[in-house]
Amino acid sequence: MKRILSKAAAAALMVLLLAGCGEDRPSDKVAEPVVRKLAETDLADGLEIVDFQRSNGQLDPDSANRYRVTYTYKLQLAKPYGEFILGLARGLNEELQQSAARQAQSDMDFGALQDGVNLMQSVIVASQWINAQGDGFAPRRDAMLAACAPCRAFWESADAPEQAELRRVSFIVAWNHLEQMQFADDFQVGDGVERHAWHNFEKTEKGWLPSN
Repeated sequence: MKRILSKAAAAALMVLLLAGCGEDRPSDKVAEPVVRKLAETDLADGLEIVDFQRSNGQLDPDSANRYRVTYTYKLQLAKPYGEFILGLARGLNEELQQSAARQAQSDMDFGALQDGVNLMQSVIVASQWINAQGDGFAPRRDAMLAACAPCRAFWESADAPEQAELRRVSFIVAWNHLEQMQFADDFQVGDGVERHAWHNFEKTEKGWLPSN
């Protein structure tokens, strides 16, 4: 009797495995953790992912064994917008200050040249963004700093006057980056932008697996 039951259990398990291999598309159990990990590359201190939902799936027209799964989610502010910009700006400022220090202390080797390029690129991005706004930038900047006291302190740099220029560049570059992601100056905690993340999966003998 035990032997019969054992054979029955083994047969049932094989049916389940074959059923999994026979699915015509990756299940959420397979796809969601993979795509979620990709979506989390958007995260930073002050952001959270909400409403993470499968929104699309597409069979590769060239292969019935490849399938792309897309999830849509909201990248939502978990802190005031100015403070979020400030957090990014502080991290970038630290990088730029280190690049400036290395460039000043080293000979013109490849590393020093790369530091110089990084600094120049950030300055160019900041300058272009300001110039593109014309007379609109100053009131926009003043409104942002008035709504965020720590932002104003960082911008004015009374505690470290020698860092003032790169601090401002860092703040502007971070602000510009978030604007490109469709964040707006009037966003409040809980507001956010819609984002998408996707990954390809391949059907194998073991079922659907992430593909390279």
